[in-house]
Amino acid sequence: MEKFVARLRARFLAAVLALTLVASAVSVGVGAPAAYASSSPQLPSRDAFYRYSGPLASIAPGTVLRSRTVTIPWGGLDTPVTATQLLYRTTTELGAPTVTVTTVLRPDLVLPVGILPVKIVSWQMFYDALGPQCDPSYTLRGGNSSYGDAQEEEALMTPYLAAGDVLVVSDYEGENLAWGAGQQSGYETLDGIRAAEHWLQVPATTTPVAMIGYSGGSIATQWAAEMAPAYAPHLDIVGAAAGGVPVDYAHNLTYINGSADWSGVIPAILLGVSRAFGVDLGQYLSAYGRKVVSQVSGGCINTFVGNYPGLTIQKLLAPKYQDFLKVPVFASILNELTMGSDGTPRVPLLFANGNADGTGDGVMVAADVEGLAHLYCTRGLSVRFDEYKGLDHDEAAVPFEVTAFPVISGWLAGADAPSGCGAIGTGNALTPLGAGTAPPAAPPSAASSATVTSVEPSGAASVVDGAASVTLHGAGAATLAVFRAYHDPVGWPTFDATGHYLDVGVAPRSELTSLVLSDCHVGRGNAMEWWDPAAHQGAGAWQPVRSAGAKHAGGAGCSSVTLSRSSSPTLSQLTGTVFAIAHDT
Repeated sequence: MEKFVARLRARFLAAVLALTLVASAVSVGVGAPAAYASSSPQLPSRDAFYRYSGPLASIAPGTVLRSRTVTIPWGGLDTPVTATQLLYRTTTELGAPTVTVTTVLRPDLVLPVGILPVKIVSWQMFYDALGPQCDPSYTLRGGNSSYGDAQEEEALMTPYLAAGDVLVVSDYEGENLAWGAGQQSGYETLDGIRAAEHWLQVPATTTPVAMIGYSGGSIATQWAAEMAPAYAPHLDIVGAAAGGVPVDYAHNLTYINGSADWSGVIPAILLGVSRAFGVDLGQYLSAYGRKVVSQVSGGCINTFVGNYPGLTIQKLLAPKYQDFLKVPVFASILNELTMGSDGTPRVPLLFANGNADGTGDGVMVAADVEGLAHLYCTRGLSVRFDEYKGLDHDEAAVPFEVTAFPVISGWLAGADAPSGCGAIGTGNALTPLGAGTAPPAAPPSAASSATVTSVEPSGAASVVDGAASVTLHGAGAATLAVFRAYHDPVGWPTFDATGHYLDVGVAPRSELTSLVLSDCHVGRGNAMEWWDPAAHQGAGAWQPVRSAGAKHAGGAGCSSVTLSRSSSPTLSQLTGTVFAIAHDT
């Protein structure tokens, strides 16, 4: 364990040195630091700043609820930046409102407010945590000083501050420390950017934002890029750089199962995603599994990686759950968390991964990252994929960080992003697991889309796409898509149309009791129509939506319908069903 952590530390120190040399070419200079003296900050679990007891449902995501100025001991010295922490409203994996904290670092000595345009780098730290002592908002203030990964990653941010960029560093795992929960990490990253822009008083649509994350930070970075068109379409995101990327957890699990070092993350990720999806993990575990999960349940990655050499998922599970990938609950979760399944970014992308053994970097599968890059190339994006032959996970961080800095600087400056798609192979297929539900593919002509999965029969989960939302009750998965205005994807409307069209697809084998579809882009609309492809002897026709739970309000209101086994359409008819907002005259 100590040798493993020491090797990681040495590699990142090398990255810091190399990146600092690169940054010196563009840096405008950072003033000399003053002596630092401060008491340790309170743990987030004991700090009242992190708690919010008011209602959240009616508050917009990204809204700043509380702020404070803090001192950041950058490398043991006062840093010449103003550090402000913001408590903001955001969203959980299942779509519920919640709060978390972001830290905004502004290089005042380099970039006085109002002198030059603000450029933002959203930096997702690889804090890989199951306990609040690992939160970036805490470690940035000098808390948990034994967590060397956090202190070393701060050094990697320094060249961006030296270049005059504003850094936004969010606690993207949220209050429940849901490590590995992709959508939640994306929501909380995007809302951290929105909160920072509100506080900075800069326009969202014209303030360039680049995102970067390595390893655990790549989860938040990539999901934020994928979900932004549906969840935060007004942000001016100009690019995303993700290195050491866990694209398909099923493949990652197979790769590290029984390994000497990285098998220690298996129980931690299992617990993190179970927290996110509201799963009672204990019922699936063996006695030994419950012991190990308890041991890792409040730690940072440095307290358990390398501590369980040879650990397998089978040792953690009760006998009837030994074939983990065929357990419906977990298969559904893994399908929802496979990258590339929840939308398409609208920005240039940089991917990188090591390949030390012909498969990957020891934990991330290189061909999975290449497969994701290839998928986005087929969707017309500008993508670059760098594979570092012979380098493991910690070693590959060095060339990634060195490469990312000038690439991000170019994105923020408005430079064209040349595509590397011609050099990218097909990689691995990212195929859903057959044992679980999988959100259906969005229609190719949709402007944006978002997916949602609920794995508990008594559970609920929601997702938004712009002004529209879907809420599932029961176990199942669905995809919500929105078309561009006045694009009718099925046929000429036979009603007084507003020009707003949606698509809802429910996964086969879903066991839902109801689905609520809402749209707040109704304008003067006060009704919903749906396209019934079986009507008129298979020619198709528009039909009024009939539901006991229908609520329609024109003007500034929303239109909402509850679909069930007895509604029109029924739940079983939601196979990629088009809805339209209409004027009911």
